[in-house]
Amino acid sequence: MYIDQVGDRTLTDCSVLIVDDQASSRLILETLLDETVACFSVSSGREAIEYCKHNKPDLILMDVSMPEMDGHETTALLRQKPSCEHIPIIFVTSSSTEEEESRCWDSGCVDFVVKPVNACTLRNRVKSHLQHKLRSDFLETLIYIDKLTGAYNRHYLDDYLPRLVKDSERNATPLSLVIFDVDHFKLFNDMYGHLDGDSCLWKVSKTINDALLRPMDKLVRIGGEEFLVILPNTDVEGAVAVAERLLQTVYNLNILHNSSEYGRITLSAGLAIKTANDDKTIDYVMLEADKNLYAAKTSGRNRLISPPLTPTKKAKIPSPSHTIKSF
Repeated sequence: MYIDQVGDRTLTDCSVLIVDDQASSRLILETLLDETVACFSVSSGREAIEYCKHNKPDLILMDVSMPEMDGHETTALLRQKPSCEHIPIIFVTSSSTEEEESRCWDSGCVDFVVKPVNACTLRNRVKSHLQHKLRSDFLETLIYIDKLTGAYNRHYLDDYLPRLVKDSERNATPLSLVIFDVDHFKLFNDMYGHLDGDSCLWKVSKTINDALLRPMDKLVRIGGEEFLVILPNTDVEGAVAVAERLLQTVYNLNILHNSSEYGRITLSAGLAIKTANDDKTIDYVMLEADKNLYAAKTSGRNRLISPPLTPTKKAKIPSPSHTIKSF
């Protein structure tokens, strides 16, 4: 017996990524599953990794035998990425030997099916693992999601950030952190009341979250009206562009705030970055971001303070009252 809905999500809301170098095999799998879930397909391991950078499927059907990069190698690379490590992967293999089964389990799959695929077996195994995924995701929301704003909470930050730092060090990629603070929020609460204050925080959080374009980018509520945006594999120019866009997006919400010099809700932000060639701890990077946030608050609010940009890339100023400065 399958439970079709857990929380707000149903099986039909789930997505499955099919990875197979043969078009006929992809078509067969899609045909067998398209009435149950949304299916997307790619033809190689590299395409699967690239797809998962921008999308987060609920389950992956992975062909084992593929040229250039086989299913085992692809799975190993996906398991190294914090945003992908918990995606269940079912191997599709033409071999049913004990040695191949053992290799599949060792590679990190949750199950496997043997070619030629039995339609009934495939559908039921996919449903079973998706049901488990729905339950896990729902439990994660209870543990890791801030109930008021819908952003991640500090429990999530404590679990996610150390793994992200290791991933950044392993791949020699930059990791950017941006701390946002709602300007004059105490005055907003005093003037409009705590219910409107809660509504304001929810709108700001949802707006920021909706404006983040990559699954790997995360929004965390770290204090009352303070939020952290984590931007993996993002240099200072890219992080400034993201932060600049988020500040402007919240500014454009035009939430009335008569106690603010801007007449509306605005954000101040501080940015810091950990690069591949520095020895800064992540706690030190957080402290740098917090210091830059303080500088933004004391120099006029409604602005971002960041590390200096390279001479060829200047931060864009979205509007006269919304300035981006380097510190």
